[in-house]
Amino acid sequence: MVTVRTVLITGGNRGIGFALAEEFIAQGHRVAVTARSGEGPAGSLTVRADVTDGASLDAAYAEVESKLGPVEVLIANAGITKDTLVMRMTDEEFDSVVDTNLGGTFKVVKRAVKGMLKARFGRIVLISSVVGLYGSAGQVNYSSSK
Repeated sequence: MVTVRTVLITGGNRGIGFALAEEFIAQGHRVAVTARSGEGPAGSLTVRADVTDGASLDAAYAEVESKLGPVEVLIANAGITKDTLVMRMTDEEFDSVVDTNLGGTFKVVKRAVKGMLKARFGRIVLISSVVGLYGSAGQVNYSSSK
């Protein structure tokens, strides 16, 4: 018998996050996804959130907790790319990717930990990239944030 958990997946409106949400739903879990736009898969609760904005995350967590219960499993998946060669990359392009991929992960984990410690249970999965290990041309910002 599988224990049903409340799962929150950041960036669950497409790609890996969407596929993970579908799988957790198929296994019978309560699933919420964050998205700046778009929707998560059928059967999930989509909440609007920007992982770089603490107030936005607090509002998203409050909505998930009120509708599905405390977050027991967090999948920190949200990420962006702004690829260009380092000599052409602007400070804003570098900062926005690092702020989302690294800073956003920190913020979403920090918010999740409070409830998990109180419940004395929780699981956190951070989605990375092979680019974080090996690098890739034009992705100094992305690879350093992963």
